[in-house]
Amino acid sequence: MANLNCLNIVTIDHMTHIANLSGILSHGLLAHDNRYKKVDISNREVNNRRTSPETVYQRPIHDYVPFYFNARNAMLYRNQKEFGDAVIVLGFNTSLIGTAGTVFANANASCESTQFSGQSDVLNSYDWDRIFSQSWCSYGQYDQKLKRQMMAEVLVHKQVATRNLDVIYCNSQAMADYIRAHFSLDGVVVSVDTSQFF
Repeated sequence: MANLNCLNIVTIDHMTHIANLSGILSHGLLAHDNRYKKVDISNREVNNRRTSPETVYQRPIHDYVPFYFNARNAMLYRNQKEFGDAVIVLGFNTSLIGTAGTVFANANASCESTQFSGQSDVLNSYDWDRIFSQSWCSYGQYDQKLKRQMMAEVLVHKQVATRNLDVIYCNSQAMADYIRAHFSLDGVVVSVDTSQFF
């Protein structure tokens, strides 16, 4: 497995709307079709493609809870434009990478060209400089492949318990204060980190 500490990867990240936090803290993170979700921030067009199976276990991509290595990607940009600071990023412990049945995608899992693996050793072959790019433009030009690579995913089957939640990243102090005042977090750090956002 790639040494994530050397890559300065301290969490794998899942973005959501603040309205969903209560359900997540009570029931864990669930795959796409779950009854506790109050606000769906996923892209409907992309969602249609995520009904397709991944190539490792032949399960629909929607059967997995998706995480990013770099949550500061095109999906976050789109969601911030629509929902503003109501979008938060949940940072989960990287130990989840060792969960049985986890699938790794070297780019956005909904793209036909994306390669899947069930072996964490595949992370050694990932282009981390591109995954952690700050922009999906190369030399001033829009780069569709780079945009997809920045959205490399860790797909955990069905459900992830909140005991694996380490930190909640917010884009404003007001949102951080709201979370601290309204939720029992049991040691989870709430961090105002604008570098995680646009």
